[in-house]
Amino acid sequence: MVAGGCSSMQGGKSGQDLARTGPTVLNARVNPSTIELNRNMQPSQAPEILAEVKDFNSKITEVKLRFIHAPMEISMQNVGGTTWKATLSPEQVKALAVGGQTMRYEANIIARNEDGDMSVSSDPVEVAVKTPDMGSQATG
Repeated sequence: MVAGGCSSMQGGKSGQDLARTGPTVLNARVNPSTIELNRNMQPSQAPEILAEVKDFNSKITEVKLRFIHAPMEISMQNVGGTTWKATLSPEQVKALAVGGQTMRYEANIIARNEDGDMSVSSDPVEVAVKTPDMGSQATG
């Protein structure tokens, strides 16, 4: 199914990467990799965070994206199968932005199943927000 080369896939995962009980978070990714804001502090496209959440024994009931060094938590929705998605609103992106800078934030994906078991992604996802320098009024 995956033909091209996504650097985050690194040849796939083995069954050893999956938890025997409780949820497992796999293949977390951000699209686009850098969220670019225009001069009106609006993103050029809606930023999405996607992850695969697998549990062999219980139904996944809740998945959240929680930023590590920013007070922000976003609920993720199941979009089919094991895929969960969070979309950052323009207001949330603006809250993460700093004028003239590219800010990089890390966020964990937290999954909970109906038995109350919880799991956190082994590697945080990086959310980068690039903002134009509002001091220069040059048009491009």
